Amino acid sequence: MELKISHKKEEPLLSRTRLEGEVTFDNATPSTKEIKSNVAKSIGKDESLVDIRGIYNQYGQKKAKVVCYAYENKDVLKKIKIEGKKTKEKAGKEAKQEGAEAKEGKAEEKKEAKQEKAKEKKE
Repeated sequence: MELKISHKKEEPLLSRTRLEGEVTFDNATPSTKEIKSNVAKSIGKDESLVDIRGIYNQYGQKKAKVVCYAYENKDVLKKIKIEGKKTKEKAGKEAKQEGAEAKEGKAEEKKEAKQEKAKEKKE
């Protein structure tokens, strides 16, 4: 996989840089993670500060257009980046699982407390 950055535009109000480039590849279209790591290496920033907005390829071509943003820091990224529906649902499921685990833990503690009280009454 080879990445060429064709346009680089600074956006100082949003504390980010817009990057447009072209990726050439041999097999299947590279994943977002692969492209993100290559972009981060080429511009010298951390992968967590790069946001891939789109990978656009044409049928049968071994190249794709990439549009991404490189942010100055994580705070700016969190303020500006809009999370999609899938990301929100995934976060919601994780929160529900943590809540269910916490409830199970509390229920076990209550059972143990009841058992201890029952033993004390017998004695």
